[in-house]
Amino acid sequence: RGLGDVYKRQEEWLDNEAVCRRLGISKRTLQHYRDTGKIPFSMVGHKCYYKESDITEILNAQKD
Repeated sequence: RGLGDVYKRQEEWLDNEAVCRRLGISKRTLQHYRDTGKIPFSMVGHKCYYKESDITEILNAQKD
C-alpha cells in the first residue's frame, strides 16, 4: 500500500463552529445534543471535535 492510501482513510474532524454552521444550529443547541448523546464527539484538551462522517449521517437523517 502507498502512503496516499493511509491519508485517504483518515477521518476528517470538525470543531464546534464548523458543526454549528453545517447543521444550522446554535452553540447551545450543539451542547444540548452532546449532553443528551444525540451527537458523538471527542475531547482533545478542553475542545470538542466531531467526525465529519457522523455529521453527514445526521444531515442525511434530517433529509429523510
